Amino acid sequence: MRKTNDNPRALVVASEKGLKDRLAKHNEVLDVIQKSLAEYLETKRAAFPRFYFLADDELLEILAQTRDPQAVQPHLRKCFDALVKLHFGDDAGSTDIINMESPQGEVVALPPNIRARGNVEDWLTDVEKGMRESLRQLMKQGVEDYVE
Repeated sequence: MRKTNDNPRALVVASEKGLKDRLAKHNEVLDVIQKSLAEYLETKRAAFPRFYFLADDELLEILAQTRDPQAVQPHLRKCFDALVKLHFGDDAGSTDIINMESPQGEVVALPPNIRARGNVEDWLTDVEKGMRESLRQLMKQGVEDYVE
């Protein structure tokens, strides 16, 4: 690119000796990198199948910000049906996940001890399990209260 900037005549720069071979080699390296990246993303998707609902760039954004659990918030709708937001503890930077919120603004408490620590796919699996447990208890309670 520097050579093109120095000499904007495309034919002169493009006909440089060895350029075609270098570009071919760079394309081979790029193919290897893309294949490795696809394999890495596939391992993450295998660990948490709901990641299949995300595009590669969205998943990379989440994985790149593993230290910031809030980074997953914009992608929750694609991973979970009717889940818009996770509420974290009151302390700044808290990793405790307290509640989940639906698009209608309904807030459901999650079981205690769900923390956004470690690999994203691991703590999202914990959120999923907690979600099922909470909803199961609320449905059971609703069935019992139905008679009244």
